[in-house]
Amino acid sequence: MKNDLLDRFTGYFVGCLCVLFAANSAAIELTEAELQPSVLSAKQHELLVSQLQKEDTIRVIVELNLATNHGASALQSDSEGATTETSAEAQEQANEQFALQAIASAQANLQATLNQSGAVLKHSFTHMPLVVYDIDTKALSVLEKSSQVKSIQIDQIRQPSLAQSTDIIGTENAYEIGATGAGQTVAVLDSGVESDHPFLSAKVVSEACFSTNRSSGFSDSVCPSGNNDEVAQGAAQACDFSGCYHGTHVAGIVAGSSENLHGVAKDADIIAIQVFSKILDNDYCSGSPPCLGAYDSDVIQGLERVYALRNTYSIPAVNISLGAGGYLTQSACDSANRSYASAVSKLNDAGIAVVIASGNNGYGNKISAPGCVSNAVSVGATTDSDGVAWFTNKADFLTLLAPGTSIQSSVLGGKYGSAQGTSMAAPHVAGAFAALASLENTPDKTQILSALLNTAKAVDSGSLTFGRIAIGAAAENLMPQPEIDQQLSIRISVDNSEELYFNGVLLGGSGDWKTSKLYNVNVTQVDNVLAVKAMDVDGLAALIAQLDLDGQPFYSDENWKVSTEFVDGWQQTDFDDSQWQAASTYGYYGVWPWYKKVKWWPSSSQAQWLWSDARYDDNTVYFRYHITASDEPASEPVIINAQALVAGQVGEAYSVTLSASGGSESFVWSVVSGGLPSGLSLDEQSGELAGTPNAAGEFVFTVEATDTTGEQAQLELNLSIAAAPMTSETATITISVDNFEDTYFNGVFLGSSTNWMYAKSYTVELVSGRNVLAVKAQDVDGIAALIAKIETEQGVIVSDSDWKISTQTLEGWNSQDFDDSSWDNATAYGAYGAQPWRSRVSRLNGSAGAKWIWSADNDLDNLVYFRLVIERP
Repeated sequence: MKNDLLDRFTGYFVGCLCVLFAANSAAIELTEAELQPSVLSAKQHELLVSQLQKEDTIRVIVELNLATNHGASALQSDSEGATTETSAEAQEQANEQFALQAIASAQANLQATLNQSGAVLKHSFTHMPLVVYDIDTKALSVLEKSSQVKSIQIDQIRQPSLAQSTDIIGTENAYEIGATGAGQTVAVLDSGVESDHPFLSAKVVSEACFSTNRSSGFSDSVCPSGNNDEVAQGAAQACDFSGCYHGTHVAGIVAGSSENLHGVAKDADIIAIQVFSKILDNDYCSGSPPCLGAYDSDVIQGLERVYALRNTYSIPAVNISLGAGGYLTQSACDSANRSYASAVSKLNDAGIAVVIASGNNGYGNKISAPGCVSNAVSVGATTDSDGVAWFTNKADFLTLLAPGTSIQSSVLGGKYGSAQGTSMAAPHVAGAFAALASLENTPDKTQILSALLNTAKAVDSGSLTFGRIAIGAAAENLMPQPEIDQQLSIRISVDNSEELYFNGVLLGGSGDWKTSKLYNVNVTQVDNVLAVKAMDVDGLAALIAQLDLDGQPFYSDENWKVSTEFVDGWQQTDFDDSQWQAASTYGYYGVWPWYKKVKWWPSSSQAQWLWSDARYDDNTVYFRYHITASDEPASEPVIINAQALVAGQVGEAYSVTLSASGGSESFVWSVVSGGLPSGLSLDEQSGELAGTPNAAGEFVFTVEATDTTGEQAQLELNLSIAAAPMTSETATITISVDNFEDTYFNGVFLGSSTNWMYAKSYTVELVSGRNVLAVKAQDVDGIAALIAKIETEQGVIVSDSDWKISTQTLEGWNSQDFDDSSWDNATAYGAYGAQPWRSRVSRLNGSAGAKWIWSADNDLDNLVYFRLVIERP
């Protein structure tokens, strides 16, 4: 993959290298609860120490804890003391200035703390509470103890993750409406851009370069000046070795324009930011240096540069087509990549979408970093036939899909070439943000993302369904609509299962016909379509439905349309179903073979069971029903305001108040199905769901609100209750071995000593359950003896005959789960001060009764293995 891809594939690239390579080291992260007394847990500390054992120094990104910074507090106090009236704009500027000063003050205070530690400052951010340092073991110790530090993360290296793909997503339709990207600028953080390429002529309006010269010849900066940072015209010129085409190709997909080919936002401009370095390490480049690699700190500097330009250019999106690794959840990704999560959140809050490739490992349940962080718009790739590309990383939190195979765009030397990968899919979405932001009604980031999600074409991949962007439909969706704001409730049952769409958007489904399902949707347009895919296992794919649109009832009857053939787009509002047949009615609710067995179905309903004429041959049937809404105001029905319930935790007080609207002024609340978590109750008058949960789990229940006239509404809710957090206990191990030892705790190597007269101390965290201290003791004259004390929060444990001992070398002897039941007990020789050692061990004064222990036949044992098991609840 490191060879020139143009040479290896005639006319083709493998465009996203972003997830074909794992990062060199694990990210180290922490939470607020772990700040004191130690910033890092024992495991996190061990990872950093392990890395420092391989290298004398490592580069880390430190997130500052502004809440504990005294300088920041003083600035806040000064800010609050200003009482003069100011305009909103002036106040915003004052707030921004205060934020900058708080960050600068926190950075200065941390630098003062680290002055004598040997830490070398590499970069201080301006708009984000971050600093980059090269640190050694001593500096790590200082950082761990500092209340000014919120998190520590190794500065990892990430790898770089138009045939007219724009036709697939409908750009021509978008252009007709005015969504061309005019007046918008997209930031491309990549390997530089060939700004004089004909496809990108006059489009690059700002350039910067953030690249790293690393000691020992590991990496070189590719900035034209050779410096680590450069902001100037020409600073983001493309690098000149294998893979450097990448940024030019991505920029062309976003905004390229020529007579016969165009990118997604053909009239948009580009902010080019070069964030890669030339990696020279033979192992890192898989034997073929140099190769591209982007340090996290350089990428985040690029994001900060975009933030700084937010008032200079209209920037709807930034594109990042790089990444590494894979995370199952966004919370796990955020924890391991706090600096990215913070930076992406800051741009998101500023109205800038951060669009990131999902990666190319082919994971079915993971997304690469940084695309997996919260607030990122993660993008996977589709094929020309609208299937999910085999290489695409996907998980249930993947945001969108876009074309990513055989994508023709600009490459170096004024040429064009084809590439594939999620690197190519992401700029389709970044370009879509720019195109849609240029509409006359100037939609914001939230509105654009909502339109892209609501109009996306559903693409199935195993048990997951994703949306492939349809920019033309999204542009139409963002156009002003008649002012309709009505609520539609849909109660439906399908034998045996269904997928339910409203105006092309998947609402959900069910696999149990005996339990009807209720959906509430907001109707904002005149013409609406309810579409149902009904599935059965024995040919009776039948449906019964009852709808209510602002008090006007609709029922399943012969006015519904039906087809037994799948046709692409069958669920969309504008699909032509004029050739579909009218559905066949079998009978009203209560008819055989279903009888009155559908839970929550009103017995007096006028709805009928529907199916196709050839019902016994049809395991899958497609239904459509047209609903016309009026733009005239209607009386407000009772609606329970949908809300995602905040997760709770066992043993912690929980309270959330449900709300409803419409109907009369007061409501009576009740739970009509499912069960509340044990320890919680619903107040029937106030709608408060409160109490102290005492059991963990996922709970699904349906609440009902009834007004004073008897009008009702129901809503299914999901509440997650987490188990109580495990408590941790710190222990200090002080140990001496005549003559030297290797010490392990829970299978993790703590350290060694070669001088028995100086005891060595280690601090560890005891976990719930089994903890094991294991020591390999060696001597030169047959007396391999040990003395130790372990100080815990529950008391002191000393070396005595309760310790286990073996003189045989056994595989896994130092692991946490090793079975030492057959080992002998140690022999206690004497308490601290006994011959021949006497009281000569520094740091063991006040040894709390610790004894020298060894094997029974000590004169023959130069090598002895000791184990002590410490149990905790």
